[in-house]
Amino acid sequence: LIKEISTKSANLITASPHDSVDGCMQKMLSKDIRHLPLLDDEGKVVGILSIKDLVKAVVQHQEETIKILSDFALGRGGHFGSE
Repeated sequence: LIKEISTKSANLITASPHDSVDGCMQKMLSKDIRHLPLLDDEGKVVGILSIKDLVKAVVQHQEETIKILSDFALGRGGHFGSE
């Protein structure tokens, strides 16, 4: 039965909507897991977070940073980014 092989709640690693991307990545890497249940403030499951979700967020942030730096280097937008 599934209950015999599932992770018990006392050992379950979770995330909250208030956690940072870096914090969630650290949880996943330190425990060698690829998914985290996302719990609200009452402990109710509101979603599932995958390593793919986190990688997408990091890549998007890096792309935005590159765009800002590129615009700055080309004299567009000053230090406030693309305009």
